[in-house]
Amino acid sequence: MKRGRVIYLLILLDIASSVMRAQVSSLTRDEPLDELVRQRQWSELRAAASRDSNAGFYRAVAAAVYNVPEAESLFKQVIQDAPASEHAYEAYNWLANLYQKSGRYHSLAVIRQAQWRSFPDRKEIASQKQEDAPFMGLPDQENGPRATSRLHHDGHSLPAPATINGKHVEFFFDNGADLSCISEDEARRLGLAFSKSAGVLGTMTQSVGFRMATAKQVTIGKMRFRNVSFAVFPDDQPPMSLVPLGHRGIIGLPLMVAIGTFRWDANGTLVIGEEPQEFVPERSNLIFDAGDHIVLQAKFQGEPIWMSLDSGATTTDVYAPFARRFSDYLQQHGNAGQNQIIGLGGAESHDSIDVPELSLQIDGKDLTLRPAHIMTKHQDHRDWIFANVGKDLYMQTSAFVLDLHAMRLMLK
Repeated sequence: MKRGRVIYLLILLDIASSVMRAQVSSLTRDEPLDELVRQRQWSELRAAASRDSNAGFYRAVAAAVYNVPEAESLFKQVIQDAPASEHAYEAYNWLANLYQKSGRYHSLAVIRQAQWRSFPDRKEIASQKQEDAPFMGLPDQENGPRATSRLHHDGHSLPAPATINGKHVEFFFDNGADLSCISEDEARRLGLAFSKSAGVLGTMTQSVGFRMATAKQVTIGKMRFRNVSFAVFPDDQPPMSLVPLGHRGIIGLPLMVAIGTFRWDANGTLVIGEEPQEFVPERSNLIFDAGDHIVLQAKFQGEPIWMSLDSGATTTDVYAPFARRFSDYLQQHGNAGQNQIIGLGGAESHDSIDVPELSLQIDGKDLTLRPAHIMTKHQDHRDWIFANVGKDLYMQTSAFVLDLHAMRLMLK
């Protein structure tokens, strides 16, 4: 073999070896960060990723779970730096969730189209297209300046009096709703523009068909919004069938994120849109799971647990993962029972383990469910979610603040 050929092969081997070392180094470097993600140690992930110049994807994830606006540009940078990588594919998914959370449905359509062009062979594309079909062709929600407003409540609600296309409604705030919702007759009365696509929404009770409609203008307190899209449901199903026209609607997560802060006081006031507190990860007890569902960290018997936070839920539902984790406690204190859940589409009864009381610690405060119904059938696709926290728990306090900038639920 000629000497030049030998040198050429040695150079190729050296290059290949360097590439392999870089790949192994990358995998080794990512392992501890992946473990922090799996353990949902978000403040630790944020700190660790900030120290690693090559951890752009993990910095973006940490920003997204804490609702930091920088998450969008960080995920776009991940895609730009390595467009064919697995992290790029996941960055597209995170961006899609961020856009849905904020009601930016045109941006959702654009990012999905880009993802499908870049990863045409992914088996998930068919289900993504089906799930996102109702939002294709919808505009981006536009938010006016944040402004403080004082509202009044009846002692057990988060009211959302609003003006939609110039007409007054009495809706309520529900962060457990990924979309703002409205009934068919209500949408027609308010002059919303209906889209042609239909979809199916999975709720706490069953799957319900819906279509989308858009309001040109929405005013809540002193805040104004444009191009606000609502999921439209039949008038003859709960909860729409339980209330009169003018009340058949829910202000969901896209508008709540824009408003930002909610200060509820037992004296009958609800103040929205106040200046948020400073974001300090170590003091935060809220995250956005996958960028678009609010999850609360609490404690039971001193052990940290995660629970969905649902301002639209009247009662707190405790899920099967709780029963598995604390089986000894339930064997000692519980009895067989049944629990009814009411949601969009109707009500369902589930087998449960009932205990006279269940004490949970939230924001350092002890709150007690009396009684508590722990479902034995899994109700949430996330096996680390132990409960869905409703108003019967956090409204035991004299006041609370939900701050989606500081990412804290603060109890008084």
